[in-house]
Amino acid sequence: MLEQKSFTKIILLYLFAIFLTILNLSNIKIAGFAKIMPLFDLMIIFYFTIFKDRFGLWFVFILGIWNDALNGNLLGLTSLCYIILIKLFLLFNNRILARENFMQIWQQFTAFCFLFLLVKWIIFVIINGKPSYFGSLFIQLFLTASFYVLMHVFFDYLSKKLLGE
Repeated sequence: MLEQKSFTKIILLYLFAIFLTILNLSNIKIAGFAKIMPLFDLMIIFYFTIFKDRFGLWFVFILGIWNDALNGNLLGLTSLCYIILIKLFLLFNNRILARENFMQIWQQFTAFCFLFLLVKWIIFVIINGKPSYFGSLFIQLFLTASFYVLMHVFFDYLSKKLLGE
């Protein structure tokens, strides 16, 4: 019975990650807000894959495919960006990531977000053959990094409630 409760809580965490991916739909037509929407899916991926090591790469891959399908992007593009950056950050930051100092965690997330946006932008430029507007990326980076402060606290709460950490 205890194992079933634990399994249910982990499924709830996965479903919440899927919900955050849906929340990032680019079809919102409110004065260009779609191009600068904070990347909530990237926040939960960073927290539960790099910081807490709870999401497997298989789930991150599925989230990326789901994101691409919802946004009409080339399937696999977001998954590729997620996995490359996760592997890079796990390789370089496994020993560096201090789990007690929030300022360092926030800096790591901001770098993670910047690299994600940059890599995705470069791939879009290569595919489309022309550069898109670069300024909205910086606004999206700023908003995502700012919202991460609140979301980190919320993810800590989720982690304690669902995972017992």
